[in-house]
Amino acid sequence: MTCSGAWVLEDQCSHGGSALSGLPSGSPVLLLEDVPYLSHYPHHWQKLVLLISAQRHFAAELRNRGFEVIYHKMCVDPISVVRNFIQRFGVTHLQIMEPNDYPRAAALRRFNLPCELVVTGNNLFLNSNLQFADYAKGKKHLIMEFFYRQMRTKLGVLLDDHGAPVGGAWNFDKDNRIGKIPPLLNLPAPYQPEMDAITRDAFADVSRCFEGKYFGRMPKQPDGEFIWPVTHEQAAAQLEHFLQFRLAHFGHYEDAMTLRSWSIFHSHLSPAMNCGLLHPAFIVERIQAIAQQPRVPIPLNSLEGFTRQIIGWREFVRGVYWHEMTDGHEVAYTQRNELRANHPLPEFYWSGQTEMVCMRESLNPVIQYGYSHHISRLMVLANFALLHGINPQAVNEWFTYAYADGYEWVTTPNVIGMALYADGGIVATKPYAASGAYINRMSDYCDQCPYDPTVSSGAKACPFTRAYWPFIARHTKRLAANPRTSLAIRGLKRLHATDIERRGVETERWLVGLPIYKPQDKTEHTR
Repeated sequence: MTCSGAWVLEDQCSHGGSALSGLPSGSPVLLLEDVPYLSHYPHHWQKLVLLISAQRHFAAELRNRGFEVIYHKMCVDPISVVRNFIQRFGVTHLQIMEPNDYPRAAALRRFNLPCELVVTGNNLFLNSNLQFADYAKGKKHLIMEFFYRQMRTKLGVLLDDHGAPVGGAWNFDKDNRIGKIPPLLNLPAPYQPEMDAITRDAFADVSRCFEGKYFGRMPKQPDGEFIWPVTHEQAAAQLEHFLQFRLAHFGHYEDAMTLRSWSIFHSHLSPAMNCGLLHPAFIVERIQAIAQQPRVPIPLNSLEGFTRQIIGWREFVRGVYWHEMTDGHEVAYTQRNELRANHPLPEFYWSGQTEMVCMRESLNPVIQYGYSHHISRLMVLANFALLHGINPQAVNEWFTYAYADGYEWVTTPNVIGMALYADGGIVATKPYAASGAYINRMSDYCDQCPYDPTVSSGAKACPFTRAYWPFIARHTKRLAANPRTSLAIRGLKRLHATDIERRGVETERWLVGLPIYKPQDKTEHTR
């Protein structure tokens, strides 16, 4: 006699998840809080509370649907629990959705269980790994823009009756990223759901069981501090809040930064999406519904820019991750270091204590909430690491555990590929290096900073500006062969070699003098 059951992982809390596919009411379903997995890195306390509370809520929802749910809190020996679950119910076929991250998928193949392990396809995304592999086959370079256009066509999103892009263009970057936020523009407060007893218990358990093993400054009480949705209903409400109060201005100011707000007009949906509470298909449906209204209340550049994030970039980086991790490469994608960057990560990535206003303002919401928007990530936090030759593996690990939406599948292509160019150009067509001038153009940070973005040497030199031309000089040969960076090479030729050398020496001396994070310091900076 056969008996099918399911094991649902903590970042796959989706009612449509394939692990539950075909299971009749009353079937046994296992959920457990995998302490070894959750404590492998010092994950942000917000992320730990989110994952554990979401799991506990999801278990209650599954019970209401008629499943026989077995739930283990703070499980220190997951495999023994899985084996006991199989024996208790006589499970002959245990269904589990393909994990989101490659290491966990590889670990599944090593499990020795007393039943057949049925790995079902991961359906939390709009594309499967096989579909992306088919798209990537035979391509020397994987260009996100082309992938995005294919996804628009495949899904029929923002297209006219003839299959052409609405508005006559595939993207409206020319209308976006227009610079600083006007000082009188109202900036809405971010969505924050109410907490219930389940979330409060999850908060208490994280505080007790992960003491000294988490990132961020965990308060004594969660009220007003924990900000993420933990149910499907809350995640849907967060989406509606974004569509109503933020989306209209999102396009124009998606790359802006300001001292007035860490959240600005961004959606903050990624933590809910990346643990299964909000499916991208549901978001696409809402975008389509808005676009099809007789009088669309949202500017097209905002609709398109947000759509590109959901069906373009997110699906693209996930596809690149699995394509590169499973393609038999000599060096694992997570270990790529094409630019030979080996400086350790400075301590202020944990403490947020630095005189650089742009770094401090980008780090503070990470330390408090486990979040900052994409330009703070790319053009401040990662740009600093790129210009200063910080080891890409250290940076990637930090992004994975410091962010509430951080998982290996999403951070690796963004950090190893897009931000640090450590993959040699698989994700990005050029290194996204920028001096302090870019930060000054897109933010009000520099007005309050002791460093001057226009000064490249001496005590008042902006660290970004000072490090920019030495970075270009270090990688001249590579950049000269790239049409997108030829302008930088021409600019380099206008500078005197001794000038560049002096900036490089000052940068190295300053960098070596920065405090470096040490594991024994972890408790001090995460309490």
